[in-house]
Amino acid sequence: MASFTLPAAVAKSFVDGAVVPETAVQVRKVIYGHEKLRPADMDLVFEVARKAGPNPCREWTQLFSEAVTDYLVRQAGPNGYISNGKASWLMKQFQQGGGICTRAEFAMLIDVMTSASGVPPALSAFALDEIKTAILKGRRGAFTDEDHPKGVITKADVEALRAVLFAATPGSACHVTQEEAEVLFDIADATAGGKVDSSFDDLFARAIGNYLMAMSLHGGSAEQELHREKWLDEREKLPGFFARMMSKVSEIGFRDTLKSPLELAEEDMAKRNAEDERERAESEMVTDVESQWVLAHLTRDGKLSSAEKHLLDWLSAEGHALPTSLKALVDQSNAPAPNAPAETPKPFGHRHAKA
Repeated sequence: MASFTLPAAVAKSFVDGAVVPETAVQVRKVIYGHEKLRPADMDLVFEVARKAGPNPCREWTQLFSEAVTDYLVRQAGPNGYISNGKASWLMKQFQQGGGICTRAEFAMLIDVMTSASGVPPALSAFALDEIKTAILKGRRGAFTDEDHPKGVITKADVEALRAVLFAATPGSACHVTQEEAEVLFDIADATAGGKVDSSFDDLFARAIGNYLMAMSLHGGSAEQELHREKWLDEREKLPGFFARMMSKVSEIGFRDTLKSPLELAEEDMAKRNAEDERERAESEMVTDVESQWVLAHLTRDGKLSSAEKHLLDWLSAEGHALPTSLKALVDQSNAPAPNAPAETPKPFGHRHAKA
């Protein structure tokens, strides 16, 4: 990585080589001294962040989260959506520093994700994968209060996982993605038989169940939102609107060219709502493809882990329609042991979207 020259005022602000409140003041003056944040401003922010150490001052932690969130979410286009390109840029910044290494970096990432209306699946999967690596290697000071033996999942680790899963699509109807579900299965598989906090079983079952059974409504990505904004803007401009309509008379019919932009927008929204209703009605069903995916993960090592058994209980309680092969595994898991009384699995409360 090329060397970076700090502005003189920033370089002089360090005390014994450490980032102090005055450093945050000087960096703020540099990066917010113009209308919008620029790539060079972010180079400065991350250069200082790498010098801040594991326990930076509160003033720097606040500025770090604020600046990166402004750059990725508030000043990006469309507003509120993180593009795939910006997500790749952020992941590269972490990778250049050896991954997520401090609590300030993790707090910044969660702030970015909770401030966005849409987060690329790759970014949330990256965050989960960082937590997975920390759990398996026993180094997770960036996510929890202390490091502890590898292969152990504590309640604090579960809360770190939960923070990422629930931050990825705040206030939306999007569901847990396959990328996220893959990482959770990796964690469950690698820690099977080890010391695992019971809260992980519940989080795992709900998250994988959400991936299998929840629906994803329209309009979740930056690219889709950009297309929508361009579409609406085009309809607001009458010359462009009529030119577009007249060029497509054969496709849409002449009567539609007489409708106002608002009428056409309302019709399109009605079609979208009708499709969402149809998808909602089908969302309780686990498809054959999803069934094969989850079966491949559940049977890859033979014996089921506690978390995986919890998932089967969840599917038994919540799954209204399961493919035959998956239902057979659920029934087998729920079958009582010889001479043991049968138990009815308790429902876990269905969730279609992240709250």
